Amino acid sequence: MPAVTVEDTTTLPRVPLPAPRTVRRRTRSVTTAPAGFEGEGFPVRRAFAGVDLRDLDPFIHMDQMGEVEYAPGEPKGTSWHPHRGFETVTYIIDGTFEHADSHGGGGTISNGDTQWMTAGGGVLHIERPPEHLVVSGGLFHGLQLWVNLPRAQKWVEPR
Repeated sequence: MPAVTVEDTTTLPRVPLPAPRTVRRRTRSVTTAPAGFEGEGFPVRRAFAGVDLRDLDPFIHMDQMGEVEYAPGEPKGTSWHPHRGFETVTYIIDGTFEHADSHGGGGTISNGDTQWMTAGGGVLHIERPPEHLVVSGGLFHGLQLWVNLPRAQKWVEPR
């Protein structure tokens, strides 16, 4: 689906009616995402915690990272860690995160940026606040969606 671009940001186009053969799904449950900490200790709410994966596929996790206002010296990230067989879509609402991986991917994600990583056959990666944010502190808030890859793509080259 193409991105929606609008001139008047106060009025979005109507959502079209579902196609005639669309399968309608009922809401199975409403849950409250438990709060916890990931990596070196940044706050996370894991929206799909405790939900059976058969009800989620192709999704695995959706994490809300933050919203937290860090004091100088407090910002935290992750250490190097592996992923395999899925993709992560990271959207930073406020703040900045740096990403690097064992296949040469990486960059800075900040204030409305999205980063898509395909772990495929396996990748090591790290997510961390940049040094200037560690020194100054500041707001950090983002979302990360984990998307399961189809069986035929589980071992694709990471990208």
